[in-house]
Amino acid sequence: MFLEKLIAFYSTLRHQVGRLGLSLLPPVCILCGRLTRQTGNLCLACLQDLPILPYHCPRCAQFLPITPHALAEPVPTCGACLKLAPPFDQTFALFPYDPPITQLIIQLKFQHRLSHAKALGELLIQKIRHEWYSDAHLPDLIIPVPLHPRRLRERGFNQALEIAKPVARALSIPIDAHGTRRIKHTAPQSTLTGSERKQNVSHAFSICRDYTGLNLAVLDDVITTGHTLTALCKMLKAHGASRIDVWCCARRG
Repeated sequence: MFLEKLIAFYSTLRHQVGRLGLSLLPPVCILCGRLTRQTGNLCLACLQDLPILPYHCPRCAQFLPITPHALAEPVPTCGACLKLAPPFDQTFALFPYDPPITQLIIQLKFQHRLSHAKALGELLIQKIRHEWYSDAHLPDLIIPVPLHPRRLRERGFNQALEIAKPVARALSIPIDAHGTRRIKHTAPQSTLTGSERKQNVSHAFSICRDYTGLNLAVLDDVITTGHTLTALCKMLKAHGASRIDVWCCARRG
């Protein structure tokens, strides 16, 4: 606990003193506190210990059982997506929602550790550049999943937008933070059952621009059931989006 508080204080101090602080105060790993020169303020040892995303559906990133021939075949679409195709075309997830990723996301959202957003953004950048889109065109816009104004006032920032900022800068993709709005104040999805989550986000979003012909990346921190993304992406497709890829930092199993 003391180490966590010390790391948080040091990271906040570097953030507040600006560029001068970045040059005078060496970066430390946001997980273990060791000095590091790695991009994103995660040391090499902690990077190597991050959890690996299990075998999963390419459409929704739901974890799949591994069969004897699974790894030698193209990854199959899960039964749920075959039965009812979601409005997004593909889902790219960095990690399962396991420690220490849970720690990074919870501290970002509820303890204002904005340095964690940069770290998660840098991890996304590496995956996008070298794996997910190494031979493909990047999306035209990044759309962070919006928060309701009341939740935004309570938290002070939108974690999806903060994660998107370094990604957008590095990849030269514009962020569209104003074309979608959350108009229904909903209970946190993590507190609800599966059926309640679907009802919770029904009619939760509004769209105030045209996306005809555009390829979009919708970015969120965590996917649980996917109901939030389904509700938002359904409206984006209705407003002309040609393709929607989902980018997320963590996927719950």
